[in-house]
Amino acid sequence: MSVNEKREIGRTEDSKSMTTPSPKEIALRFNRDGWGTNPNWQTVWDEIVSPNVIHHFNDEPEPIVGLENNKAFNASLFDGFPDIVCTLEEIIAEGDNVVYKTTLKGTHQGTFVGIPPTGKVIQVTDFTLIKVRDKKIVEWWYTCNFLAVMEQLGVMSR
Repeated sequence: MSVNEKREIGRTEDSKSMTTPSPKEIALRFNRDGWGTNPNWQTVWDEIVSPNVIHHFNDEPEPIVGLENNKAFNASLFDGFPDIVCTLEEIIAEGDNVVYKTTLKGTHQGTFVGIPPTGKVIQVTDFTLIKVRDKKIVEWWYTCNFLAVMEQLGVMSR
């Protein structure tokens, strides 16, 4: 199922007001609207990501801490692949934790981790684990096969 097919999942509305979003609904919004292809992605982050969020990116030894640091980091990733498409493959939620698997596909059109544009299309599967408290993402783990990305860009080989 693609993200577009899941756009309305979990949205409940009565005649008076919206219900409090569940962690799964928050994760779906983050996945759907929190991307560089959405011109308002940073506003979405302001609404659903904690100012003190901790982001564990690809098992790096030091997490990226704080909303503004994470916005800057992710903006640099989006700059490298301005046409990136994120397809949601699976999502599982239990309590305050949500895990989802996506497939990313995009064209390397801008600088990405110091690599000038190659014009090559990459596709990679990734996993995200999000922890939600008080309607905000407070911690997040992201893992993808970064070596596969580098191979597809032609800058590394096995």
